[in-house]
Amino acid sequence: MEYWQDWQKIHLAEPLWLFLLLVIPIILWIQKKGDMKDSTLLFPTLSRIKKSVTKNSNYSQVILKSLRCLSLIFLTLTLARPQFDRSTSSIITSGVDIVLAIDLSASMLALDMSEDPKAEITRLDVVKGVIKDFVAKRKHDRIGLVAFSVDPYLVSALTLDKEHLQKNIDRLRVGLTHQTGTNIGSALAEGINRLRTLESKSKILILLTDGKDEPPPPHSPLIYAEGAKSDNIKIYTIAVGTATRTRTYLFDQRSRDLMRYANGKPVVQVADYPVDKEILQKVSNASNARFYEAKNKSELASIYNEIDRLEKTKVELNVNIIFEELFQWSLALALILIFLEFILAKTIFLRIP
Repeated sequence: MEYWQDWQKIHLAEPLWLFLLLVIPIILWIQKKGDMKDSTLLFPTLSRIKKSVTKNSNYSQVILKSLRCLSLIFLTLTLARPQFDRSTSSIITSGVDIVLAIDLSASMLALDMSEDPKAEITRLDVVKGVIKDFVAKRKHDRIGLVAFSVDPYLVSALTLDKEHLQKNIDRLRVGLTHQTGTNIGSALAEGINRLRTLESKSKILILLTDGKDEPPPPHSPLIYAEGAKSDNIKIYTIAVGTATRTRTYLFDQRSRDLMRYANGKPVVQVADYPVDKEILQKVSNASNARFYEAKNKSELASIYNEIDRLEKTKVELNVNIIFEELFQWSLALALILIFLEFILAKTIFLRIP
């Protein structure tokens, strides 16, 4: 069962033997020619011939030849030496430590980034899909997840467990932090604190938002950006959304869910959601990083792809190579099929020349 669950770990040690599969049709063709030249018996009457031919004779030959063909295939597979990769690897030094800070303010319910007008999705849904792809690419990097509105919320500490991280990305929703405003500085502070004490080769914080500080914070986000620079932390900032005035779902504070009509359909209205691009650009510049704007999913995906290319470092791995041989299974199947063909040919499928 384990082999089928992790079938992608199965490979062939000597795949060139598979070229022998091309010989199997030739063998079957030669055998067919030989069968046509088989000797015959003379019968005095046609009634004897009819008795010697059964309705299942053709089927029996198909079955026998199929068994022979399968046995040859499994024998060839045996020569190719299938193996199950049980190798293990552990990271000695991590390449990059990354914190993803995602805005969960009410403006993330805007519908302006939907690709299909008939199936509208929120800005947050678009963002979740893109960052899940980004996380999947960073196999050897520790990644943490911070959600923020007015206050930050640590969704996941930095981890190498990408499956755990993907599940936590699915948890992201407006209302998770119990507020719907925006405080960029608090998100920066939380992300920087998670990275400051680490000794990785590269430390980056990717902050994504579609708004501006509301209510106005006591301290400018630039203070945190300058502190990040002294700790060798780069802050990439991303502003999402096509326009400040857009159609959007509304958030219901009482139900902690979308506001809905009596029939259950979500309320959709037009709202103004301004984004402070100026402060985002200043934050990135202060930490020697970059500021980006994304108006749709493809632009957002391109941004994360660019950051993925920019932030690459060598990773040192401790690899323990172990391969489990599986040829005995294909060999056993081949021998069983050969034996089965022999038994059937000498019993119920016995052929009279």
